[in-house]
Amino acid sequence: MASWFGLIATLDAAAQQVDPANSQSAQKTKAETIQEKQKGVHIADEILVIGRLSSGGVPQIPINYPASRDILDPATVKAIGARDLNDLVLHLPAISTRPYNGGEASAPSFSARGLPDDGLTEYLHVLVNGVPANAAPYGWTAFSFMPLASERVYAVDLIRGGHSVRYSPNTVGGVLNFATRPLPDSQELVARQSFGSNAFSSSFLTGGDKTADGTAFRFSLLDRRGDGYRDGGGFMQQDFSAELRQDLEDGGWVAGSLNYFQDDHAAPGGLSVAEFNADRYANSRPENQFTGFRGMMDLVWHRPVADAWYEYYATASVTERNLYARRVSGGNNVLDDWHDQTYFANVGVRAESTMEIAGSEHVLHGGMRAHREWLPSYSIDRAAFGSSTFVPTTNSSFRLMALSAHLDDTFTPLPNLDVTAGIRVEYIPSVSGTDRVAGFTYEDEFFDLLPAVGLAYSVNPDLAIFANYGEGFRAPQFWGFAYAANPKDALDFESGRSSEIGVRFENLGPVRGSLAYWQLDFDDYLVFDTGYYENVGQIKSQGMDLNVQFDFGDVVRALEGLQWNSSVSLQQAELQTGTDAGNEVPYAWESKASWRLRYAEPSGFTTSLGGAFVGESYSDTANTAATTADGRIGLNSSVVLWDAQAGYEFELSRRATLQFVVGASNLFDKEWEVHSRGGFFGPGLVAGAPRQNYAAFYLEIM
Repeated sequence: MASWFGLIATLDAAAQQVDPANSQSAQKTKAETIQEKQKGVHIADEILVIGRLSSGGVPQIPINYPASRDILDPATVKAIGARDLNDLVLHLPAISTRPYNGGEASAPSFSARGLPDDGLTEYLHVLVNGVPANAAPYGWTAFSFMPLASERVYAVDLIRGGHSVRYSPNTVGGVLNFATRPLPDSQELVARQSFGSNAFSSSFLTGGDKTADGTAFRFSLLDRRGDGYRDGGGFMQQDFSAELRQDLEDGGWVAGSLNYFQDDHAAPGGLSVAEFNADRYANSRPENQFTGFRGMMDLVWHRPVADAWYEYYATASVTERNLYARRVSGGNNVLDDWHDQTYFANVGVRAESTMEIAGSEHVLHGGMRAHREWLPSYSIDRAAFGSSTFVPTTNSSFRLMALSAHLDDTFTPLPNLDVTAGIRVEYIPSVSGTDRVAGFTYEDEFFDLLPAVGLAYSVNPDLAIFANYGEGFRAPQFWGFAYAANPKDALDFESGRSSEIGVRFENLGPVRGSLAYWQLDFDDYLVFDTGYYENVGQIKSQGMDLNVQFDFGDVVRALEGLQWNSSVSLQQAELQTGTDAGNEVPYAWESKASWRLRYAEPSGFTTSLGGAFVGESYSDTANTAATTADGRIGLNSSVVLWDAQAGYEFELSRRATLQFVVGASNLFDKEWEVHSRGGFFGPGLVAGAPRQNYAAFYLEIM
């Protein structure tokens, strides 16, 4: 640790000596970098954080990137026309989504590479501009609501494999970063108004400017609401964000953001077979209602130093959630009134430096972080259905401190062979909790060294072979200790190992893409299937991801602007221990695909036709194929969903354009559903969204 502090001190001292000429050089390099990105030159990039994304565009993936990585660029995000984040993420390789409780417009569910699917996104490290989106990244990963709406998403970056050593926790399945619109380089105003099926409406306004002294700012306002496609499935979300970046004389910058997100949505839960057959969109639990908010502050101070840069950062977040829900307990209907307040805050430093070691060039990237999260109040009061007398059943509080550091080294030991080797230290000196109703106290600690290595061999400038290995973990969840069979016994931390080998190719005529084979081994995974939170055993999954992009304009000039994107993912995920060893992991499909044909005509006309296929899966570890009467268990059928969009952009003036767009998700109104174990919201059959039409206006003044 002392040597790392010494490196930071050296960098800081050097920064103080940067003269104006060096400052201009740094700024020139930045401008040249943006131009190179626009020309298609591949440049290695970090996960995008506030202030780092330039209006020059979303970075491309280097041919020699040592792991699987996919980016949905702004044009693709806009063409998908997603009503919610489930619709958007479904078009990434290796990830699937599913309905969980009928409140999917607010609470998306992402799962990756055959890892357990508890319904509310548990095994991906999900970020918004580099900041964890969870209420508590270590101790409460589930998204009771996601503090980001699809309207604000500018691009999506998905990393899998060992290179995720730079990020933590929950990285075994990958790192999923949603980037919002970059800070402007000049005066900008964007207004979007959307209307759609089921009384959907969305009003989004964002604008900003950059002053002569290098101050860039952006304000965004969002209001979205609708009735939902389930009876009594309405939702309302409001989002306010403010972002600021100040360029410094030494070529560095300081950036900060404030965000407040309010969410109110119904959570109808699942239906029994009889209820579903009578009306697939019925709501048998009209009492279920969720309300919550998230406030967040993020600061980054970036300083360049010759062949290096470093950043100090700090983040603070508060999330409040309240769920009023009907459940079945002991064979009787009860009403649960659940409330929690969850906080996390962290401070850290990260840096990258190029230096010569033993006669060869090395790029060192590292960082340290102190992270604290606490849950001062997690309470559940219960009443018999129809009664107004509530009795406390849970009154818990939890605390967690995590200290982490990482360092990786990228070097070229042989011509055309790039190696990135690193390690992450995770030390949780204390995670503790109490429950004043159940009378338990809990305390545990955790320490692990998580190594990673990635290799990329560039056969030529357009073809590279890569391979990697990495380790990660997931902490037991705060809420789960209240439901452990014996809360005083420590629940094991889940751990996993990921390996990949693949190839990335470009300019093979009009084709570019990647192909990767991967394997995951996951230990001590936690489930809540029996009414208790418990470690069950091991999972092994393996599969293949293929991603291909075809530009027709490279073949026929008349087809300039016509592009095809597609991905195919195959996987086999099996339970390795327990009575169900050898069975498939619940909700782990064996095949998935997505595709999109997009055309942008110079006159302003755009069109998109895309879709996704998700294969069948089981909903329980016993792999029960027959549907149970309560709808909770059974085989989830495969489904193909299409979407379409068409639009036209009018030039109002030199700086102003107006675009009109119409589209539909689930274009052919496919009826589909999944079996959901339900959690707090009620188990049963949950219908997927029917066809939903929409129309939108975009006014842009740039």
